[in-house]
Amino acid sequence: MKLTLLLLLALLFETSVADPAPGRVTSSPLMKTAYMEAKKACRAAQPQRTFPLKKANGRITIPTTKGPKVFKDVIVDEVALQKGIGEEETLIHDYLGFLPEFHCHLLKLSYYETSEYLMIDEAGRQITLCGEPIFSPDMRYIVASSQGIEYGGGQANVIELLELQKSGLRQIWKLEPKTWEPYRVCWASATALLLSKVMWTGKNPGSTYTYARLVVH
Repeated sequence: MKLTLLLLLALLFETSVADPAPGRVTSSPLMKTAYMEAKKACRAAQPQRTFPLKKANGRITIPTTKGPKVFKDVIVDEVALQKGIGEEETLIHDYLGFLPEFHCHLLKLSYYETSEYLMIDEAGRQITLCGEPIFSPDMRYIVASSQGIEYGGGQANVIELLELQKSGLRQIWKLEPKTWEPYRVCWASATALLLSKVMWTGKNPGSTYTYARLVVH
């Protein structure tokens, strides 16, 4: 009876290891020397971009199947200040092109002290990214990150992963660490990332770095 139970437990454990959940990301620590060596293989994939749109009079108008989406800048000048509009309401949109592989337009949104990125597909659906999108070599995944522990201006401290699925882009993983910031992240292969972290614990917070390899299953 005990032997049968042990065999069943072993089988369950083996199955869970061999068949990870979709979108699962596992992490393993790296020594600095191993990280620096592996980092040599990192390549920044660049999707094709076209620029069919331009900003006019502080507006970017994106056509979609559900109607146009209009993104309007908010520039806080002397006149605005006199009207009681504060600098914290500043919002600037930069059009970064149309990405055919993803069927999306890409915008950068710059606020008074923070920024984020926006991807808008042809149906008008929007996905907000915490930082600049970094594309996997096969264009299947996008990773983005931002640092928000040291800086208290509202920037998120997060690293997130999106996957291009048949229905469009979907977030499949997100981590909001409390003790470290994602300093640099790059694709070492189509399913592996290298990550350097700024640690905010210990004797030298903000000046100690650790390293990890992330694998997408």
